Order: sequence, then C-alpha cells, then structure tokens
Amino acid sequence: MQILRNIIYGLLPRPRLSATSVGGAPSAAKRLLVLSRYPNPSVSYYLDERTKALANIPVIMKGLDEGLEDLDSEGLFVIICRYIKEPQLRWLEDRRRSLAGVAYFVDDDIPAVVAGDEATWPYKFTLFNLAVRPLPRVNRLLTHLWTSTETLADTLSDAHQKIAILAPMPATLEGRSSEIAGEASTSLKMVYHGTGVHRREHEFLMPIVKTAMDKHSNLHFEVFAEGSLARQWGRQEIEQRRMTISPPLPWASYLARTTDHGADIALAPLLIGKTNDSRSDTKRIDISRMGAAAIFSRCPTFSRCAVAGELHIGNTAEEWLMAIDQLVGDRDRRLIARNATVKSIEKMRQSTTAAFPGIRFDVLGDIA
Repeated sequence: MQILRNIIYGLLPRPRLSATSVGGAPSAAKRLLVLSRYPNPSVSYYLDERTKALANIPVIMKGLDEGLEDLDSEGLFVIICRYIKEPQLRWLEDRRRSLAGVAYFVDDDIPAVVAGDEATWPYKFTLFNLAVRPLPRVNRLLTHLWTSTETLADTLSDAHQKIAILAPMPATLEGRSSEIAGEASTSLKMVYHGTGVHRREHEFLMPIVKTAMDKHSNLHFEVFAEGSLARQWGRQEIEQRRMTISPPLPWASYLARTTDHGADIALAPLLIGKTNDSRSDTKRIDISRMGAAAIFSRCPTFSRCAVAGELHIGNTAEEWLMAIDQLVGDRDRRLIARNATVKSIEKMRQSTTAAFPGIRFDVLGDIA
C-alpha cells in the first residue's frame, strides 16, 4: 500500500512558476487581491499582518465563492492562498495580461496529505478539488511562488524554480499568560487541538493522556476530534466528567473560543513523516493565545523559534508522562513555559519581514 501511496504522491501536480515568468521583471502593483477559503488559519498566520502593513495599498479579500467582476484588473497583484475555484480562475486567465502578477502561497505538502493515510476522505476530496486539480492552469499564471518553510520549498523546487519563504507572522498577543498563571486553582485544563490530519499524533497521545488522567485527579482534558477519532478517544475509559471531546470548529469560531477560554497545559506532539516535515511552528500561536504551558516534540519544526524555558521532549510515552507530571505539579514551571512561548512568538515576528517577497508596489516602492 505504501508503494501505491508513493506512486500517487509522485504523480500529483505541484505548484510551478510559468515559463514566461522566469527571469521576467515584475510589474508594479497598485492593488492587492487575496483569494482564499476565508477565513482560515493560513490567512491569519501568514497574510493578515502583512496586509495590515500595506497602509497605502488597497487590499481586497475575497472568499472562493465571491465574484470578481466588479474588480479592476489593471495593476492588480493576486495572491492565491492554497485554494481556488473555477470562476475565479477563469477570471484570472481572461485578464492575465493586465495583472501585475499572481502569487501562489502554500503552507502544506498537499500531495503528501492527499496520498497519505491520515486525512479523511472528505478532506482529501476538498484538497484535490480546490488545491490539486486547478494547479496545471494556475501554474500558467504564476509569477511568484511562496511556501511557509525551507523544507517545503526544497520539496517543491527544481532547477527552474525560484521559491520564496513566507514565514509565519503572528499578531502581537495580549498578556493572557501571566494572568492565568497567577490564578490559584486546584483544577487544571489540559488540551490537544490537533486536527484529524494528525491522526498519528492523536493515537500517540491516547494512552499517555489516559495514564496522566488516572494519576492526576485535578486534570480536565479537552480534545477536538470527530468520527472514528472521537470514538477512539471515547474508548480510553477516562471519566466522562473530566474529558471534553468537541468536534472541530470553523476557524473563526476556533479563534473566538481559544481567545475567550484559556488552558493550563497544551500538548503539541509532532511525529516524523513527509507531511509533518514540511510544517511550520504556527501551533505556538494558538498555544500563546490560550495562555497555556506547552509540551513540544523535539523536532526541527518546533526548534525554529525555540527559546529557553520551553519544554521540548522526545516522542516516547515516558518523556511525555514525565513532562505532564512536571507541569501539573509545579505551578512555577507552568509559568516559565507559558512566558517562554510568548517570547517565542516575538522571536517569530522578529525572524521574518512584513514584506511580500518580490512584489513592487506603485506607492511604497520595492519592499522585497
């Protein structure tokens, strides 16, 4: 079966710059259009803060089902964030000569997700329909190609590709961490907010969480899961009153929930694999928003913006249980870990730039 998955992975199209864009001088852009399945985490993590920095440039955000007929294409630079549908793609094709450029941004190895064995079939269908099938036509339009990590760029690159890195740029966070850490409470909330794409991480955590919950009666555990994963969590024989299994939320609802409802401990495992190897460390942003003390897998993804005081451990049950024990039993250690991840968000901001790579704007000049 793995051989078949590898064949499928190799056959699926990748984003590629058009032959005419290689070596060409980009036109100056007067306006910016972002096409996305909006709102979504990719826009929040990578694009929102950068568009806010374009104070003198009109920025237009369009969801995939919104029409573009009312837009002036002259001098318009277009960012396709992961997905596009036929009507918008046809609009771009009809106006390609008047556009200032077209960039494609991707923050996942989408062929690896489609060919892999973790994502659900409905999610794979969505990815194939919105992100894979349009690529041959999208590629003929592209003047810029951006990925979220160097690893993903290496996966997609060839001798003719010029792929720029658009690293996460989080918003400045409020000071929830110190507030929550200062509260005296005998009850602690531990969370795992991995999506269904992280099936292996869910299954890795199940026996660990079961053991931790049996040992620490003051823990309440929250996990987002649906379908077979939710049923697996329900079979762990954890006291129902001490565990919440919630279905995954739409992005806007998830933002609101994690802003309004914090956590004490957040689990952030990441196992070795083709899909995970290309991921960025945006999970830090969610954890900081909740004001939680995190436990991270020791891996290249989370080492990128690591700071002293964070907990980074190997992917063994023993190490994860020891780390949970440490955070449950030591309030000061939780505070240190929480504040460290807040600092890592600032490091994340400082390690990138607000510029969109390679775009020249009429008003601001060349900011790349």
